[in-house]
Amino acid sequence: MTVGQLKVMIIGAGTGGLCLAQGLKSDGVSVEVFERDHSPTDRLQGYRLSIDKNGARALRACLPSALFQKLVSTSAKPSRGVTFLDHHLHRLLAVDLPRPAGPAVESELPVSRIALRQVLLQGLEPTVRFGKRFISYDDAPGNSINVHFADGTAATGDALIGADGASSHVREQLVPSARRVATGIFAVSGKFALTPESLVATPEVIFRGPTLILGPRGCFLFASAVEYPVGNQHASQTTDGLHDHDEYVMWGFSTRRERFRLPQNLDSLSGEDWKQSVLAQMRDWHPALRGMVQRADVSTISPFDVKTSVPIPPWPTRNVTLLGDALHNMTPFRGIGANTALRDAAALRRALTSVARGQAELIPALASYERNMIDYGFRAVRASLKQMDRFHADKPLARGFTKALFRTVDLLPPLKLAFLSDH
Repeated sequence: MTVGQLKVMIIGAGTGGLCLAQGLKSDGVSVEVFERDHSPTDRLQGYRLSIDKNGARALRACLPSALFQKLVSTSAKPSRGVTFLDHHLHRLLAVDLPRPAGPAVESELPVSRIALRQVLLQGLEPTVRFGKRFISYDDAPGNSINVHFADGTAATGDALIGADGASSHVREQLVPSARRVATGIFAVSGKFALTPESLVATPEVIFRGPTLILGPRGCFLFASAVEYPVGNQHASQTTDGLHDHDEYVMWGFSTRRERFRLPQNLDSLSGEDWKQSVLAQMRDWHPALRGMVQRADVSTISPFDVKTSVPIPPWPTRNVTLLGDALHNMTPFRGIGANTALRDAAALRRALTSVARGQAELIPALASYERNMIDYGFRAVRASLKQMDRFHADKPLARGFTKALFRTVDLLPPLKLAFLSDH
């Protein structure tokens, strides 16, 4: 390989893959992205991602300054706090989040998935190939690699990055022993638009930030509002196409799968069926919480089995590696999946750029990346599982202990932020 001639191929135009592509492009490294979707908005829902300071640092490192500032300008109002409640809206724990006076990179960036993808695609239009469903890879002469697609075409490069999500086909070929398993928790999510009526009917605490509600019998509800600064709700409706500034409340209800009494064919259930299934689990919940489920637009209802990857040790490194959910897919109960993928992207960008500049050899650079990524990635997986188990404990003693712990921490302000960062 000639110095400066490294060619990187990325499978998947999600958050991590596009962040990596932006970083490599900024460093002058040749990169192509192959995405199975036929357009940037295929299958993409408008739910909010909460980019934390680590994810924001990765984005700032990889994106051109003007593009990062555009991302900041499209962000919703940041959260003012995180609140834990019981199903009668009684407070268990409330943590006020500090609002740094410094740059946006030091605070939360709440941004919709659609807006984030649109920002990350800017400047990469000649680089991203849509309608390319990955089939397999094989070795090519000169230590390069061939990639084959469902449409019969192929591409050749020096390094292949699997950023193709939780059901990664690159992972299946590279590390066939890696597994992703069901946790036994089933979730249903939905959202409703903010209107004068829904603003009044929704518990005020939800507009402060993420709200986590521990119900009886191992049931759990998450809710979060997306609002934009006054005068900025339509700021993105410009020629750059950043138009996803809808304001809404989203919720996610989860419990053990058997409590739903699901039919064999889940596709036979409509959005309204899923709403009624959730409401059946919430008969003794506060009416305002039941009202949020009832108001959800049926077209936004999404049921899913909560799954997680199983930690594995490092494998023999070659010129194919993985990023984000393609390896360390985790449950949604800590909200750190996208931020961990962004951390991967920034680390992999540094490794590949050092190779392109002749400062490192490809295989040792990827091996170092993989060791670190496997370590922190699966630590995040385990932390997410621990949180899931805490929220869905169905034994009265365990449930009571969790609530007592939250109430105790609520009485000790110096412990609150430390407790939140650990949980």
